[in-house]
Amino acid sequence: MTAIPGPTTIALGATAIAVGATPGGSQEAPPVLESVALSADSIEIGDRFDLTLTLRLPPTRVAFFPDSLAAPGIEPFQGVLWEAAPGDDGSTRLTVTYPLLAYRTGALTVPEIDLFLAPRSQAVAVGFAGSEGPVGSWEAFREAPGTLPSARLVTTPGQAVQVATVLGLDDITTQITPRPPADVLGPGRDWLSTTLMAFFGLFLVGVAGISIRDWLRYRARQPATPPLSPRERALAALDELATSGMHRDGRVRDFYLRWTEVVRRYVEGFADEWGPSWTSTELMSDLQGPRRGVAIERSLGPERISGSMRLAEEVKFGGARPAPETAEEHLQGAREWIAASTSGPESDEASEVR
Repeated sequence: MTAIPGPTTIALGATAIAVGATPGGSQEAPPVLESVALSADSIEIGDRFDLTLTLRLPPTRVAFFPDSLAAPGIEPFQGVLWEAAPGDDGSTRLTVTYPLLAYRTGALTVPEIDLFLAPRSQAVAVGFAGSEGPVGSWEAFREAPGTLPSARLVTTPGQAVQVATVLGLDDITTQITPRPPADVLGPGRDWLSTTLMAFFGLFLVGVAGISIRDWLRYRARQPATPPLSPRERALAALDELATSGMHRDGRVRDFYLRWTEVVRRYVEGFADEWGPSWTSTELMSDLQGPRRGVAIERSLGPERISGSMRLAEEVKFGGARPAPETAEEHLQGAREWIAASTSGPESDEASEVR
């Protein structure tokens, strides 16, 4: 946003603010507030503008002024800035600038500024100023102004500034009507950018297509992993259970429950009637019946694990708690029984029984 030119300046001429005398009785040039000016009297909201005042000081005087300036609708853009230049008569021309920011529209007033002028010797004595320079510490003076009773107040006049909205006059009179769509394919389009975007778009599509093609070829060359047979699934489940260690940390009942469940699921695959409603004892008894030679010819008969299955019933539904070593032996016997089977649920013999 650009401030509208037209600064407001109040020239105060050579009006004396204070008159001092040297110890020898000779008079020195008095302090003079020369001007107070705004950088612009009409701005848009959000614009920065400056309030600048010019003060001529004799070498025996020090000025104290606020570090920042604020008012309703106006806030400081940054802290105060000042610049000192020596005059021909030995005085110092002090330029003080307050950078400001308007955040409200309408007529706003930059407030008056209270300046204080004090003898340098007294300000140095109380630590409010240095031995050189025309400006003292405003913070120190504000905390204890009574320490410098000879300080004199000088008040600058307030300044008016008109703050306008960011909308132009045409927008206000036309009630901000929508504008027509911008040119897309006409002569105002940047054809170089359009060509480059189209080229790189096609390039990325080509790279993606080649990557997908290579990935599909790679997948096609990979041998298909055959699914595990029921026997392999049962053996893997028992191996995982053997390494779980639950029979050694007090979960013997869960240990028996899980490995007998693996055995039951494996055996139930031979015949439809061998379902979950059968107990382990009933299942083992039927395995040793007439079906044994027809449905599940094995190098090791069911009697190999029938004793372990009966004990498992006592562990699951009674109070039997075998030692961890005994529990491991029972699981290992069940694993050997399944591994040594010469037929299984996936075999042709099982299909004949079904």
